[in-house]
Amino acid sequence: MSRMISLPDSLELGAATSALQIEGAALEDGRGKTFWDVTNRDEHGRPTGDVPDVACDHYHRYKEDVSLMKELGLQTYRFSISWPRIMPRRDVWNEVGIAFYHRLLDELEAAGITPAVTIWHGDPPLWFDEQGGWKNRASIVDYLRYANKLFDCFGLRVKRWFTHNEPWCAAFLNGEPFGTQLQIAHHLMVAHAKAVLNYRAHPHGNGEIGIVLNLSKQYPASYRDGDVLAARMVDGFLNRWFLDPILKGRYPLDMVERYNQEGHSFDSEADDFVLLNEAKSDFLGFNMYSRGIQAHEPGNTLFFAKDVKNEEATDSDMGWEVAPQSLYDLIMDLKASYGDIPLIVAENGGAFPDDALKDGVVQDDDRLHYLKTHLASVAQAIRHGADVRAYYVWSLFDNFEWGLGYSKRFGIVRVDYDTLKRTIKKSGRFYQEVLAKRGFHVDE
Repeated sequence: MSRMISLPDSLELGAATSALQIEGAALEDGRGKTFWDVTNRDEHGRPTGDVPDVACDHYHRYKEDVSLMKELGLQTYRFSISWPRIMPRRDVWNEVGIAFYHRLLDELEAAGITPAVTIWHGDPPLWFDEQGGWKNRASIVDYLRYANKLFDCFGLRVKRWFTHNEPWCAAFLNGEPFGTQLQIAHHLMVAHAKAVLNYRAHPHGNGEIGIVLNLSKQYPASYRDGDVLAARMVDGFLNRWFLDPILKGRYPLDMVERYNQEGHSFDSEADDFVLLNEAKSDFLGFNMYSRGIQAHEPGNTLFFAKDVKNEEATDSDMGWEVAPQSLYDLIMDLKASYGDIPLIVAENGGAFPDDALKDGVVQDDDRLHYLKTHLASVAQAIRHGADVRAYYVWSLFDNFEWGLGYSKRFGIVRVDYDTLKRTIKKSGRFYQEVLAKRGFHVDE
């Protein structure tokens, strides 16, 4: 027995990518370098592992790729603009790179697909990193110059902007001392706030602007006080440390106290929190892949927590639990804690092995099930009053998965890395049908 899950017409359905992960053309047309262009190479520059030199070759194949988006029926496409392609050196603008994105926008416009642009998505230029990156508060000025250039060049054509993608990763996945990581996080929040205010003051700033956070609902392993505290602390670290400054203009007090107790702090300037309060986002974008389960761990003197694995669950190829109910719970928590701010699911998807073929089609039933159950959670949240405006599958294509290279496949379109041939997977055909019918059946 099955029932129909209907998706409201107000929910935009699309797919997401990022520049470094799909574009390739790393050494072409004046593009500068990023950290990812110089890692996994020997002293002669030869690759010793996976590198993004070609990736999906989207830079040369964008017309074919937009044609695939149109075939799938995407309403909206979330992509990022390559910072080093636009600004290869400090205060140097690459007009050839700017022209590429105008051509991409031309194709999207002709296909009737609404663009949604991330200003930077994990690929700051190498020169930015070499001057201290986000550790250096002065670097915020360079980010704002870049953001303003994008508003100048594309603001008439793009009306949905994301300032940062997953600032938690930039702040905390870098091996720096914890206090330095908190400082990086604060600089990212100030940069976000200033970019929002700059956009609103810009002649083309009549669209909407927000951010994309990576969020995951944290559950206690039991109802014992220690487990409940552990889940609360990890939630504060992963989620609320960015949610609160963006949506409330301040950091969560319980986490500030906890960090101060352990001797961790960061510097701020007098008007930083005025800026955060003034620069309220038009929406909250978030990426969701899985959940966390936390148990009390006295040996973890910062969070008193350890992550507990659900041994009965199905995991993705990343080792992440497939937990669609947690997407519903997360959305409803956001509504309860932060009010009725519009929400955008900016990334949601799963990496799974894609070896099974039938009649030339990748039989990625695990990914299809993942998308179906998570879309059902979004539909349920909307029925229960959540203001979810858009949903983007991650990812449109198999791509360069950062430090994991090409070993994990998230796409609803398969990319053969030898030939670069694109093939819509079974999950992609499911999503195509969802887009056409505005709904799908689930078994009961």
